[in-house]
Amino acid sequence: MPPFAHFICSLEDNFPDERDMVRAFTYRDYAIPTHVHGFYEINIVLAGDGVHQIESNSFAAGSGNVFVIPPGIVHGYSRTRRLDVFHLLIRPEFLENYAKDKAEVEGFELLTAIEPFLRHNFQKSLFLKLSPGQLQALQPDLEVITEGGPFDYPGSGPLKNHTALKILYWLSHLLTVQTYSGAKGYSLETEQSILLALEYIHENFSRRITVPELCERAYMSRSTFMRNFKAVCGCTPMQYLQAHRKKAALEMLKKGGVKKTAVAHECGFYDLSHMERVLNRDREAGALL
Repeated sequence: MPPFAHFICSLEDNFPDERDMVRAFTYRDYAIPTHVHGFYEINIVLAGDGVHQIESNSFAAGSGNVFVIPPGIVHGYSRTRRLDVFHLLIRPEFLENYAKDKAEVEGFELLTAIEPFLRHNFQKSLFLKLSPGQLQALQPDLEVITEGGPFDYPGSGPLKNHTALKILYWLSHLLTVQTYSGAKGYSLETEQSILLALEYIHENFSRRITVPELCERAYMSRSTFMRNFKAVCGCTPMQYLQAHRKKAALEMLKKGGVKKTAVAHECGFYDLSHMERVLNRDREAGALL
């Protein structure tokens, strides 16, 4: 059963101007019941502490923590003490517009899709944690996109969009360095190997992917890889791959402008009938992602 959300934040209420792709502001002394929304939200904790509930898991929140909340994820903050949280809200179509660019940015899928997915099943914290110096270096860009700030003037949308994308790309890089360098001070050798396999899936899902390929990417034997993948992700590699293909197909179909046969090809399905069977089956059974 999915966790309970106290309320729903609509896209229309949070983006009253259809031209706005991003919005940014800081909540001081922040606490909020669990809720869900149809846009991406980047939370950067500036000060204080508390507990961040994400789906069925809870994690400590403190200065420097970065939480990425995709659409449809139940989340909230409780037991807070002087918690100041910077919010960057992003329309889903904003990221879709930069699909080709983000594919070349190391760590982008790790930040916006893989790490958030792991919270459904994985208890360890893989969140990005900014150092005081990194948090300070980020401040000028946060000022650029903040509503009511010095750069909030008519026609500033392109500047804010560019700066938001810059922030996302920089956070992606920092998460990659943190995850694979052991910078947080603990060993994640097994988890790091599974993350490599997950990134490989996100980079290559449009073509045929086999379990031996993923085992090679993770530097594990088949039995070890299958056991560890299920422990970290809560599903098999092929289930994850199928779910990611389905999600990508639904996003392309929703956006429009591409024939269904092209969508099936781009998302790694055998053909159009295969894609439609998968989508129809998942509509009945419920989605994995």
